Amino acid sequence: MIFQLLIVDDEATMRKGIANFMDWKAIGCEVAGTASDGLEAIKFLQHHHVDIVITDIKMPEADGLAVAKFVFENMPETKVILLTGYADFKYAQTAIQYNVSDFILKPTNKKDLFSSVKAAQQKIIAARKHTSLAEEEFTFLKDQLLQELTAGPFSLELAERLKQFQLPLHHYFTVAFRLVPFEHDISSLKKIIAEEKQNAYCYRYDNLMIAIHFLEQHCQTVPSYILDSCKEIAAIAFALDSRQVAAGISLCHSGAASFSAAVSESIHALTLNFYSESNIAVFSDFANYEMCDLTAENSLELFQFENSLNNWLFDDASCILNHMMAKFKSNFVNSQDAKNICAQIYYICCRVLIKKENSPPEAVFLDRIRHSSDIFTLEETIYQLMAYTKDHFIRAMGNQNRLVENTIKYVHENLSSPLSLENIAEHLHISSSHLSRTFKKNCNESLTEFINRTRIEKAKDYLIHSDILSYEIAELVGYNDPAYFSSIFKKYTGLSPTDFRQQSAPNK
Repeated sequence: MIFQLLIVDDEATMRKGIANFMDWKAIGCEVAGTASDGLEAIKFLQHHHVDIVITDIKMPEADGLAVAKFVFENMPETKVILLTGYADFKYAQTAIQYNVSDFILKPTNKKDLFSSVKAAQQKIIAARKHTSLAEEEFTFLKDQLLQELTAGPFSLELAERLKQFQLPLHHYFTVAFRLVPFEHDISSLKKIIAEEKQNAYCYRYDNLMIAIHFLEQHCQTVPSYILDSCKEIAAIAFALDSRQVAAGISLCHSGAASFSAAVSESIHALTLNFYSESNIAVFSDFANYEMCDLTAENSLELFQFENSLNNWLFDDASCILNHMMAKFKSNFVNSQDAKNICAQIYYICCRVLIKKENSPPEAVFLDRIRHSSDIFTLEETIYQLMAYTKDHFIRAMGNQNRLVENTIKYVHENLSSPLSLENIAEHLHISSSHLSRTFKKNCNESLTEFINRTRIEKAKDYLIHSDILSYEIAELVGYNDPAYFSSIFKKYTGLSPTDFRQQSAPNK
């Protein structure tokens, strides 16, 4: 970090001596400019960035106190060091009033001036750290509010907090982004979106990024600049590390009360990118698609269900179905809504099998879903659909994929134990090189990457649904070093385990 200096003195010898014959580079500074009086200094400050001003007090036109006053009123982060040949207490009083960093008597020696500049540097660094922490805290609270607004019911309390954070949810579109193939480490994607967004704000929701595009008035169609922004984000991501980005865009919404519905639409559009050549899907393009009044939580669960199937995580997919069915029964969800959500599950199974060049489930499953007379019949149909999908998924892929399934099963059953390519290959009675090639070919990721990702997903589950301490969770998922666990966890989620638990805690 290089600090920019402005040297101000009406004595040319003193001005040139300080500017040109002191080794400022040795203490991380460089002279941005010089001025012969206060007016010239103020004019320079109006057009150039300066961190520290070293100025004489007694000068014609405008003196050093006038410079200090201008800096105090217009550049609060800039520090001023005053040089004077007069030990006048009134000058010192005024200097204090303008928050001057130091007050040095002439003749000035190098040691005192360097010491004063170093003290000013420390004040600047401390102020910037404080500002940075305040901005981080503000961003965290804003993101937390949007996550609550996404997942929970709208309330007057949320409306008041929206006013505090100046989030103008008058008219807006939401866009859900994900990496293709799906990845949990989306920190790079977040940076790209944050850089490219125009009149928008983005935040993380589970393993997706949600961007909110604010509008001045309601709009029936997606503005071209939003589509262009999505394409630009995808192009940058691909150029940086050859990763594709998919985007789902909601309808235009007005008012904060429908924010959760807007996010749900964008996530649902994201799941339908299978039918979009550009990897950008707009919710309105699927108006004839069988739909119900999905919440953002339901849309996210359907997205996670599809992702689990695509990544061979059949146990995870089954857990998601169990959770959804339990919610239907405990919340007495409207029968038609429950059937429509289950119809979405049928279509997901169709997409997954078609993508693997297999025949989709028979239409009889959809017919049974639509005509289920009770929740128990509906539940049985969904579980049979899941069994059918899993069976055909594995059978069609042959022996190689059975090897992959056995590998995945072994990893899930032994997360707390040491896992490596060699010991897994030994357990499965094959060579490690064959296992490595087969797994990479079928899953588009290395076995090591899969093990880490699976461990982090299990750790997230512990953090959300238990009070187990972080270092204990580290051991449960196979990391003996808590610090290393925390580092890996942050790599995949963008948060430390503690921050993730706090952010995922239910609203109180």
